[in-house]
Amino acid sequence: MKKKNVIILLILFAIVTAAGIIYFTSKDSSDIAAEQTVQQYTCGMHPQIVEDHPGNCPICGMKLVPIKNNDKKSGEKKILYWRAPMDPNEIYDEPGKSKMGMDLVPVYDNEAGGSGIVHIDPAVQQNMNVKIMEVKSEKLSPGITTNGVLSLNEKREFIVTTKVNGWVENLFVNYTGQKVSKGQKLMEIYSPELVSAQQEYLTALSYNKSVESSSNKDISESGNMLIENAKRKLQLLDMSEGDIKDLETSKNVKTNITLYAPFTGTVLDKNILAGQKIMAGMQLLHIADLSTLWLTADVYEYELSKIKNGAESKIKFNYLPGEIFTGKISFIYPTIDPKSRTAKIRIDVPNSNGELKPEMFANVEIAGKETIATPVVPENAVIRSGSKDFVIISLGEGKFKPQRVTLGNYSNGYYQILKGLNEGNKIVTSAQFLIDSESNLRSALGQMKEADTDTTSEMNNTKNESEKEQMKEMKKETKPVETKEENIVRENPVDVNSIDKNKDGKVYQDMMDYNVISDKPGECPLCGMKLAEVTIAQAKDYLIKAGFRVKK
Repeated sequence: MKKKNVIILLILFAIVTAAGIIYFTSKDSSDIAAEQTVQQYTCGMHPQIVEDHPGNCPICGMKLVPIKNNDKKSGEKKILYWRAPMDPNEIYDEPGKSKMGMDLVPVYDNEAGGSGIVHIDPAVQQNMNVKIMEVKSEKLSPGITTNGVLSLNEKREFIVTTKVNGWVENLFVNYTGQKVSKGQKLMEIYSPELVSAQQEYLTALSYNKSVESSSNKDISESGNMLIENAKRKLQLLDMSEGDIKDLETSKNVKTNITLYAPFTGTVLDKNILAGQKIMAGMQLLHIADLSTLWLTADVYEYELSKIKNGAESKIKFNYLPGEIFTGKISFIYPTIDPKSRTAKIRIDVPNSNGELKPEMFANVEIAGKETIATPVVPENAVIRSGSKDFVIISLGEGKFKPQRVTLGNYSNGYYQILKGLNEGNKIVTSAQFLIDSESNLRSALGQMKEADTDTTSEMNNTKNESEKEQMKEMKKETKPVETKEENIVRENPVDVNSIDKNKDGKVYQDMMDYNVISDKPGECPLCGMKLAEVTIAQAKDYLIKAGFRVKK
């Protein structure tokens, strides 16, 4: 019995000893792991700078900020956002379907670098006065503001001239600017040609009277023909029907021809004096009706889609402050000025009381076509980069991502966003110098360029030696490295079929750098982004769109 108790005691002692060893061993290993976890620091402006001690950035001199350590005990990766598998620029805050109807894929915290996401410490954001706004869908103001000049209504202009040579006997219009009414006498002209034509007409009348009783039909008809020809000659010489009737009745030849006003208007030019000799076709008077004027305005080429014939407009003149005139677009000219890139439009402006005068300068507000509600952003939030346009999206927790967008119409400081943003996205609207300078956001934009971008030109643009050294390090990091065959970066032309070694009709492709293709799932050796599963046909399509040549 005693021997049995001794054995039991020995067993209990062994168990306690083993538990103690395990406890102290686990404690020591956790302490060692804790000692090995070193706090690192980075620059909010240059995230590529990582130090194991606090200090200042060697590039810009700003104070380094601590890097937050991810909680890896749970083994769970944090999802930053969701994106479309076929379009990396189509992002969402929640899971769902893409515009193509495909399931959205998550982008995790450790995958952020491959999609251009960078982090700026909140203290740095405050120092840089970074402002963020939420994107809203609105209707842009369709109105257009431009300038114009009044001109004559070309449909209501008339040049007074004559078809005979002669002399001005009586001039009833004596000065420029005189108003005339339709049918009013303008002048009387003495013309030997007109006198001769009247005598011919009287002779024809006399001849017709003498032969009208003739039994010969041809002779009687010849008299009528002579009258018609002589009368037609008087009409062609602008002799009025009333004067011709008086000539038939009185048989008195008039030595003067009277010219009458064709319509009510104002004399703009007077080129004759009383007694002056005139020639056939000479411009005597220029008369215009000023009751309606034309306003000719210039509209930029990109704004032509906003206007149409019949659109209402408000017109203001400096000489009549506070007074607003209205008119409608009556014509859009069919050509574009190649220098100013503008098209001319014509607006009919009533001027019944004669307040307005040709060549007056006007400010014009044109009511444009109704637009649909789309996401809009202020123009200072858009980064114009050659043929591409970007905005900076705020993903929260100090993370920012450059997002390519397609711009629509522009009005009053805002752009329509046709593609790339959704209502509710948050974007940066100030502190754009973070993009223009050697900042983290500019570095993120650089990562979105093609994989073959030459970084040598960037080194030549750096401002000091420390930046050049930093760029050299970056070049080393981004230089393609030798990898496994299934993840190698392909060269032109790409033989996608040969990559599919298991012949299952599918490969794995980097959605940012389409020339990175593998036959097995994994991550991109260049950016660390998770490869997406695609068909052979899809992989070829992406390569062709990216400018690569593909073997059939």
